[in-house]
Amino acid sequence: MFTETYQKGNSLLHKLDPRLKIIYLLFFSVIFFLPVSVIKYYTVFFLIFITAVSASGLGNVLKPVKVITPLLILIILLTPLFHPEGKELLKIGDFTLLTSSGLSETLHLTGRFLGITVLFFIFLRTTRIDDFIRSLRYFGLSHRISVVITITVRYIPYLMSVYTNTVDAHRMRLTADTIIPGKWNFTSRFKNLLSVLTSVMIQAVKGIPVLAMALETRGFGRKNIPGQLKKMKALKDLSLEIILSFSLFLGIVYYLFL
Repeated sequence: MFTETYQKGNSLLHKLDPRLKIIYLLFFSVIFFLPVSVIKYYTVFFLIFITAVSASGLGNVLKPVKVITPLLILIILLTPLFHPEGKELLKIGDFTLLTSSGLSETLHLTGRFLGITVLFFIFLRTTRIDDFIRSLRYFGLSHRISVVITITVRYIPYLMSVYTNTVDAHRMRLTADTIIPGKWNFTSRFKNLLSVLTSVMIQAVKGIPVLAMALETRGFGRKNIPGQLKKMKALKDLSLEIILSFSLFLGIVYYLFL
């Protein structure tokens, strides 16, 4: 609603009907919560990653992965400690650091976060916001709920852009006499982070009128149903895409369970 996450392109995902992309989004999201083997887990993730790179480029795809890297590190460090069952793989003295169960759970959680992050990122990167709203309305959701959903999935990227701009603005104010805290000076680094977060919060509050105007222009709160200037394709025009998508779904289900 504030910043456009859509990236112009001519890839297969850009050309794919947004209604089918929503089905793909739900289908692959469910896969990352199924009790399948780690190899099959990461095979699906590799398929999504390669598709995302072909549509948006490697640099763009790695940006959301970089954002969740601290969370992935915490998962890798803490998850094995809560799953001591199974065969011991790493042990220091009498303390078991890693077991087969802990390793499996760690790989599953890491793949889940990576897969869902890249999946939603590439969906928003290749889908216009107006097409997203029209697709949700096509599936029976009201205009009000459709707008709320689009704001929800786009608000975190918006906050990240505000945070990045705020950090850059703070760096531009540095002078030659400014003392930059060391890497291990956590007190000074926390104070600098606190000042940045304060600026981000101020920017978020200042953006409320902009959000209200954006919602109003999209018909949020209207009692009548807003019209549509652009009509979506009829299902008969998507017969080839539907058949190929259904075949892909069957192939993935066969690979995962059979």
